[in-house]
Amino acid sequence: MQSRKDLLTWMDALEDYARDWDRTFENKPTYFTQEFWYMLVGCMRAHWAGKPMTVGQLVMAMKSGSTRTREDRIKRAVDDGYLMKTKSGGDGRSTVVIPTPSLEALLEGHLDRTLTIARQAFETSDPQK
Repeated sequence: MQSRKDLLTWMDALEDYARDWDRTFENKPTYFTQEFWYMLVGCMRAHWAGKPMTVGQLVMAMKSGSTRTREDRIKRAVDDGYLMKTKSGGDGRSTVVIPTPSLEALLEGHLDRTLTIARQAFETSDPQK
């Protein structure tokens, strides 16, 4: 299993890839490929950094859809067992969204597999091409 540092580096590279895709297609929502990518990865990244996102921050992290659509995506991910909403802060008035252990396992596995594949691809590629 890769270290979390390596997985975070890989997340950065994948997010850069996704952002470049968006720019390539002039940020047109019809070319948006992963409705849940920014939400799930952003949520996990914030959680791993010890700074979980509020519902509002998570809504803002998504790149397409109305606020209602974005909130519906969060609700779907909660209903499907990927995200949890929990009270945070001293007064308990703030609600943060964190990944479930199930989502963490899924994304860690995905990131580990794709990072391994990419590393193997770079290690075996011919630098003269």
